[in-house]
Amino acid sequence: MASSDNIIYRAGVDYDSRPMVVLCACNLPDPSKVDYDTILRVVLAQLEQFVENDYTVVMFSGGAVYKKNLKALYIVHPSTWPRLILGTMNAVISPKFGSKVHYIDNLSHLARVVPLNQINIPAAVYQHNLKFEDTITLPENQQDHAHRVFGAPLERLMGPNGEKGLPKFIQDCIRNLIENGLYVEGLFRRSPSSAMLKQVRAAYDRGNPVNLTEYDIHISAVLLKLFLRELQEPIFPVDLYSLLQQQKRDEDHKTVAEFIRSEVVSKVTHNNLILMMEVFRLLKLVADRHESNLMTPHNLAVVMTPNMVRHEDVMQEIALSSVGYRDKDALVDGALTLGTVVKVMIENYDDVF
Repeated sequence: MASSDNIIYRAGVDYDSRPMVVLCACNLPDPSKVDYDTILRVVLAQLEQFVENDYTVVMFSGGAVYKKNLKALYIVHPSTWPRLILGTMNAVISPKFGSKVHYIDNLSHLARVVPLNQINIPAAVYQHNLKFEDTITLPENQQDHAHRVFGAPLERLMGPNGEKGLPKFIQDCIRNLIENGLYVEGLFRRSPSSAMLKQVRAAYDRGNPVNLTEYDIHISAVLLKLFLRELQEPIFPVDLYSLLQQQKRDEDHKTVAEFIRSEVVSKVTHNNLILMMEVFRLLKLVADRHESNLMTPHNLAVVMTPNMVRHEDVMQEIALSSVGYRDKDALVDGALTLGTVVKVMIENYDDVF
């Protein structure tokens, strides 16, 4: 049976400071397998916590009514059937109840009547919403960039000296990938639905709660790559590129790892180091399972490095991102490329960090 927390849950307050209760019909289990009388008792028990005071209900794709002190019932993406049922109930119960029911066509419409960023919107609702709009538009009074994750400076997300720790978004992605993605073939190489990727990214930037386990695992992987790509300052600072010139073409991996630890890792900022350690820990875990997921350190370096390097000369950026099967195959004018550095860091995580 689906958890009651996925079917009905508290979601902040509306614009009149009334508690919002969210009902998700899309999370209801198969009625042939579960007794809906039991589910109804659970839902009513949850509502008992709110009915002594004014409250608002947001219902995603479904219809159910609990009258006492209900001030507003927003039905999102209503089909003909719930409209028909509620229309009948309005006539039987009271016209006064009918005035509390509001039909919401899409999530942009919902954002105009309740604070959207306080609601954990299920993946199925985002998917259904794409039938009506490509982008969720917030009213001006909700367009606050304080929650923005992508392109935000690490100092804001983590504090000047990392005192806030790893951003929750990064924790979400890494946790989901470790728990559900380590054995998935092509992790970090394959692309998810671009439409759903856009929805999840926007949800994080709005400050919406997001449950990544509801989505394609490749969304977590690509979100992590996008975050690294859009950092205001790349995770490997530009002024470190010149240090790669110090590494000679005949050095072995052990010496390369020592060079990275002493000349590269030791010189990144504290915030970058915290982020780097967690990202490369994840990449090492993925690489350790390459027989299942086909993502060797080389393959991971190929897909990850372009998101970690930034150069005003595009051709130089491409050259820095190149990865050879051997160190000497990935040299530019006799120096190591960043692509090879990334590969060695994955292979020698414990030595580098």
